[in-house]
Amino acid sequence: MNTPTKTQVYNLVILDKSGSMESIRTEAINGYNETLGSIKATQLKFLDTQEHFVSLAAFCDCGIDMIYDMTPIKDADKLTKEKYDPCCCTPLFDAIGKTVKTLKKKIADVEDAAVLVTIITDGYENSSKEWDGKAVSKLIEECKEEGWMFSFIGAGEDVVKTATTISITNTMVWENTSEGTEVMFSTENKARMRFCEDLDLQVCACDMAPTAAEKRDMFKKLADNYYKEEKEG
Repeated sequence: MNTPTKTQVYNLVILDKSGSMESIRTEAINGYNETLGSIKATQLKFLDTQEHFVSLAAFCDCGIDMIYDMTPIKDADKLTKEKYDPCCCTPLFDAIGKTVKTLKKKIADVEDAAVLVTIITDGYENSSKEWDGKAVSKLIEECKEEGWMFSFIGAGEDVVKTATTISITNTMVWENTSEGTEVMFSTENKARMRFCEDLDLQVCACDMAPTAAEKRDMFKKLADNYYKEEKEG
């Protein structure tokens, strides 16, 4: 029989902090802190089977600020206005490419890992210098083959089209108002909790502890329907 191990769950949030986010700065901070609380609640609920880590990458043209980087969820503090100060443009491709590639390299030797990448932006790519859409798409496809889950939360009418160009099918259209921001984070948190619940159910349903390869197949199936129940509800 295989020896049971805890699934290492890496929660990576890539959060736009370009100038247009200033109007909902407080709501974005409060929403992210709710997400943090949701991950902590998930950790407590599945303490015996999952171990959660959080990374928060806030990006604008000034650079990528890794506010948390693979931090154990118990050690992650709330986001504050001092740490999240919107300005300038939206290098979306650079933010995704750099943070995803770095995380992929850091956890390359972790056999039993689930990765949930959430990208939140109220604008479109307009200032990347190192990555383009084709390169980002290739990287995401590679990660999805390893069982990574990607979701794209964007404002505007072309969210699905934009996400599709970088190989992301789990999407949510977000209205960047106070009310819209609250709804968006609530929906995202429910989807994240359901993913972890479904993962736990599938692992517990196995007669023997699943191998890392079997768990990756589970991750892929769960990732395909990340927002499905929330949208149908």
